[in-house]
Amino acid sequence: MSEVYLYSTNKTKETQLNVWCAFPAVYNFGMSALGFLAVAKYIDNIDGVRTERIFTDTEKTYIRKEDVDVITFSFSFEMDYLGILNILKKNNIPFLAKDRDETYPLICAGGPVVTANPEPFAELFDFITIGDAEPNTQQIYECLISNKEKSKIEKLKALSEIEGVYVPALKDENYKAKKVTACIDTCVSTPILTEQSFFSNTFIIEVERGCPQNCAFCLTSVLNTPVRFCPYEEVIEQIELGLKYTNKLALLGALICSHPRIDDICQYIIDKVDAGMPLEVTVSSLRADYVSDTVLEMLHKCGQKTATIAIEAGSDRLRKVINKHLTKEDIFSIVDKMVKHGFTGLKMYGILGLPTETYEDLDAFVDLCNEIKQKYKGFVLTPSFSTFVQKAHTPFQFAKREDTKSLEKKNEYIKKEFAKIGIKARTGSVKWDYIQALISRGDRKLLPYLIEVFNQGANLGAFKSVYKDFEEHGLLKNSDEYALNEYNLDETLAWDFIEFPRKKEFLQKEYTRLMNLNA
Repeated sequence: MSEVYLYSTNKTKETQLNVWCAFPAVYNFGMSALGFLAVAKYIDNIDGVRTERIFTDTEKTYIRKEDVDVITFSFSFEMDYLGILNILKKNNIPFLAKDRDETYPLICAGGPVVTANPEPFAELFDFITIGDAEPNTQQIYECLISNKEKSKIEKLKALSEIEGVYVPALKDENYKAKKVTACIDTCVSTPILTEQSFFSNTFIIEVERGCPQNCAFCLTSVLNTPVRFCPYEEVIEQIELGLKYTNKLALLGALICSHPRIDDICQYIIDKVDAGMPLEVTVSSLRADYVSDTVLEMLHKCGQKTATIAIEAGSDRLRKVINKHLTKEDIFSIVDKMVKHGFTGLKMYGILGLPTETYEDLDAFVDLCNEIKQKYKGFVLTPSFSTFVQKAHTPFQFAKREDTKSLEKKNEYIKKEFAKIGIKARTGSVKWDYIQALISRGDRKLLPYLIEVFNQGANLGAFKSVYKDFEEHGLLKNSDEYALNEYNLDETLAWDFIEFPRKKEFLQKEYTRLMNLNA
């Protein structure tokens, strides 16, 4: 592949540790994943460590499998486990950590899935990193180098002493694992550019991490608490670096408009365009209750005709229940600004099946879009819906999920009602969301099931038939107990041992408060 490195390593020692940095999907997706690339760069810069990036479609490697000491996986979505098993199988590596002796590399993972709830996958890995990669990556690999000649269990015991490292084999009833958090005084940005990536030759800059809104269903808010902003000067420095190689930039963050100097950043880009530099700029998110004219001017001048906002629910009432600080007036305000700046359309994300949702809330979503359509003729709205999935460490981790039949009925209803006003609504797969909910609140008992699903082809039919077989043989409880049931507030949850800044007591009180808003 044609790759351009935007960094150089400053290694001073010969190779002491060989590492495969693995992404559980194909090359072009992995090369657009900033988190994966950033971690690969961190490891590549450690003295004594030789790295190679591998993907599910990797055919040849320059580090021989027999010489690999560690394979580290990026784990961002529940279904990534299929890609992880794919890579292990392709390299004849046993899936379970207990089946791998000293002759096999250590297998580790990091990312949102295993930070939130690692337990369904815990026994795949020798160790897991909890939280941000920056605080302990250097320490982890220096520890592995210094303990290279020791036994596997001695290595794992040494790693377990590092804050933010979870060793599943050492877990007992008193085990605690702390999520670690990094300061982002230095921007994370694309370290390698390639035309073959999904976002071809796009230089991505993380300008902020976390989200101050704390929506009750949202994992991003809790994973990256507290909110951190990259300094303005560092953002500008990274923009200049990227522009040496490409005219495509992307500003990344859960809520970039909350950056205290976002207008200054955008004005800097506007000045470049006004001076004759052709730029393409995209952003990962817009804040519906505050998007400045400067942000919209920058995006439009850099080729954007449409934007995306997540309003989640159609009524002010339901948005209050989910702790979404957004009113109907806020939504009309951003549309008004977009129209004035020449935008031609808006994508709107919603979630079906949120706690306390009624059909009146669905109608409110349709009515809202109809009002926008009538007021702004020719402005194209594209509503897109998924269904509610409970996430660990959020207030809604305790919440009930509607059954599949009820949610599929809502899917059909929302499409039908939007069609009446001439708008095509997009809906996701309720059945796949059910599987996500099952895994999201799962425990270690799920892993044999998940492996067998992989062996059976990993389609929806396999997820259903294998579970039925496991349930009939008494190996698993009814899947609805994981995916659908409302949990008692004092119930012990599989992920309780991971220490987040927002404690379980806070989540219990917040869930009670939000549910009482509906009383």
